[in-house]
Formats: sequence, structure tokens, C-alpha cells
Amino acid sequence: MLNDLQKDLLTELVNVYVGQAANMLSEIVDKRIVLSIPEVELISISDVDPGDRRYNIFFSEGHLFRSSLQFGYEFQGKAFLMFPVEQAKVLANICLGELGESVITEDPNLMDTDLDVLKEVSNVLLNAIIGEFGNFLEIKLEYVLPDIELIYVTNSDQQILLQNEVYVLVLHTSFLLADTDVTGIIVIALSMNSISSLLAKMDALLEGDNG
Repeated sequence: MLNDLQKDLLTELVNVYVGQAANMLSEIVDKRIVLSIPEVELISISDVDPGDRRYNIFFSEGHLFRSSLQFGYEFQGKAFLMFPVEQAKVLANICLGELGESVITEDPNLMDTDLDVLKEVSNVLLNAIIGEFGNFLEIKLEYVLPDIELIYVTNSDQQILLQNEVYVLVLHTSFLLADTDVTGIIVIALSMNSISSLLAKMDALLEGDNG
């Protein structure tokens, strides 16, 4: 749905946004965190190929950490930050200063302290991205603190994660901290009007650059 120029521009924009979030998170946990979004896509859920490894998180059976933030009104939708629970545990461990061999944990159970850390990470990251989208579109957005939950996804209900959403922005996300790469995914479900607004703004910017 995005042409190459739109995809390059959107990837550049979201990497600036997550870079700002990484700086804030680095100050909070007193450790250098590098965040990158190597790939951005705008897709229809119906077009997601279960055999595509980039979308394993949607189709793998198991426990999943999910944080969600709803936003509106002129630009409206819902943003999700998702990790397999094992990756969420590694991220929480590192942020809590539990480095070394314990980073690769054999016990992926998330404690209350882990969830507190992950909620703060989600809050900073999702707010930074959605807030900056609002600045880019020059509109004021309203949103509240993200909700977090642990869910168990079975083979029979894999698409329940996004069952009510049609088009989504998918940001393949990499956290690099303490020499450990933690991978997750950010999914932003948008209304059709919001998608149109975003594409129109990007096209105007691209036309200005090429004019």
C-alpha cells in the first residue's frame, strides 16, 4: 500500500521518533538503549502471510506481552507494542540491572516489577510515536496511559490479536541494550480517514522535496 518513497519517508520519520524515545528510556534506566525500526509497512491484516517469518509474533502459539494505547480524534486508532514473553522478560531484566548470564533467562514468568518496567517502556515508546505523528500532521491527539496484558495465543485464535482491525502500520522493532538484541513489533491500527490523512501529508512533503 506504500510506494518506495512513502515507505522510506515513513521509516525515516519513525526512526527519529523512536530515537527520541530511546534517549528518554536511557535516562530512566541509566543505560544506553538503541531503538531502531528497520522496516515499516502499511498492510491489510488479510494480506499477512502466516508463512512470512517477519510476522511470527502473530502466528506463534504461546504467551505474549501486549501493551495498547488508544488515540483520537482527527487521527484515530490504536497502537500495540508486542513481545513474546521471553523477549519481554529479557528486556525487563536488563532495565532492572540484572545483566550477565541472567539476561538470557530460562524463567520467562513476568513478576510485578517486570510488568512495571514494561509498562513504563510502553508508555514512553508509544506516546513518543503517536505524539510525533500528531505533530507531523499538525493536529492535537488525545490518548491515555497504555494498558498492558499477558495473553496466551493458541493456534486456533492467532488472529484474535487484531481481529477487528483492517489496515495496520507495522513497525518491526529492535531494542539494543547491554549487547543484547530484543525484538518486538509495534502495530498501529488506523481508521481509513487517518490513513488517508497520513498518506496525503507524506505525499505533500515528498512533492515539496521533488518540486
